Amino acid sequence: MKCTQLCARRSPAAACHPRGRTLPAPRAASTPTIQLTVQTKEGPSVNIAVESGDILRTVLLAEKVDLYTTWGKVWQCGGGGSCGTCIVEVREGMELLSERSAAEKKKLAGKPATWRLACQTLVGDGDNSGAVVVATKPQ
Repeated sequence: MKCTQLCARRSPAAACHPRGRTLPAPRAASTPTIQLTVQTKEGPSVNIAVESGDILRTVLLAEKVDLYTTWGKVWQCGGGGSCGTCIVEVREGMELLSERSAAEKKKLAGKPATWRLACQTLVGDGDNSGAVVVATKPQ
């Protein structure tokens, strides 16, 4: 019997992990949201409602925000934190973002504390809500 069938017998509300472990049921529809305002040099600000816990780069690309400079579009690493081309400046709401990762500490050494790598930044922790303002391409 497949794991999915076994897990469904144990708990219909549970999801099945690929290795056979049962995971808790998905969060309720009332997942906390963060109101993200993105300021760009190219045009008007963009307002996005983000589920708390989402990766900033993923959200910005899904909303078609121009995150990269010309060279960044060519040389970006795809979200691994190794290139440093997805830099954003956090103008408000820094307390709602994850701590700097090791990759960020390395790539942003000597840069302002308000600069973050979008690919390494979680917006919220899954439980909090509030407002965050970021600016793209601060360099």
